[in-house]
Amino acid sequence: MKRKNVQPRVPGDIKGLLIDIDGVLYVEKQLIRGAVETIEYLQKENIPFMLLTNTTRRSRYSLLANLQQMGFRLDIEQLYTAPYAASLWLKEKNVSTVCLFVRGDTYREFKDFHVTTNKPEYLVIGDIAEDLTYAYLNQAFRLVMSGTRMLALQKNRYWQTNTGLALDTGAVVAALEYATRKRAIVIGKPNAAFFQHAVKKLGLPPQHLAVIGDDLESDIAGGNKVGLYTIAVETGKFRDDLLRRKKTMPDQILPSIAELPAWLEAQKRAVPAPFPGGE
Repeated sequence: MKRKNVQPRVPGDIKGLLIDIDGVLYVEKQLIRGAVETIEYLQKENIPFMLLTNTTRRSRYSLLANLQQMGFRLDIEQLYTAPYAASLWLKEKNVSTVCLFVRGDTYREFKDFHVTTNKPEYLVIGDIAEDLTYAYLNQAFRLVMSGTRMLALQKNRYWQTNTGLALDTGAVVAALEYATRKRAIVIGKPNAAFFQHAVKKLGLPPQHLAVIGDDLESDIAGGNKVGLYTIAVETGKFRDDLLRRKKTMPDQILPSIAELPAWLEAQKRAVPAPFPGGE
């Protein structure tokens, strides 16, 4: 499928990839068939790539360890996460104090800040899942009402688990925004700056990059905003009914990440059609 009102890309334009993780490479702890082999193909073919994720339950360090245990040969510079991007953003703003509304070892990305509940400059909001209680949410509410600004690591509505769909950070952020009448700054996908920073780190122009994801809002719409070629995979949270309702279409849809090598090889072999009237 092609995006509407956009000139189709010339085959062979794609020289690098930005790849979502959860729902594309695995669903929770279950590998998606062919994911490891696809990453190995990219490495063998020297195709630059970076893994982009909105996950807020892990730091890059534990995320990398988890991926390596699954069989992926990666290094930490190939991971670009919402918590890591948030820490970079806060440093750029010369922020010194934060309150972390997060779970797991995500706190490791914020070691350069003073973490406090005493009038922090920013409340950093991630997915806290089962740790969410009324008292915890009310504490966050009171901080914001007292002047602390909200920084949402992402605003996804839900994500795919092995047992079905589950509420994500966006639901908590929306509740706090409604109660406080204040808006959160959102760092992760589909924020254009998130993609732009990843593009800069990869070192290739946007017109030669593709983003691959299962989320039509965060991955596909976000990638479209910054001029990336967009590839949706029919795994994870992908739903046909959502595709029909979305105004923004992906450039390409693949059944899964396992089909990527064959698709890339087909692009290499494709010959652009001559201009009308040309020889």
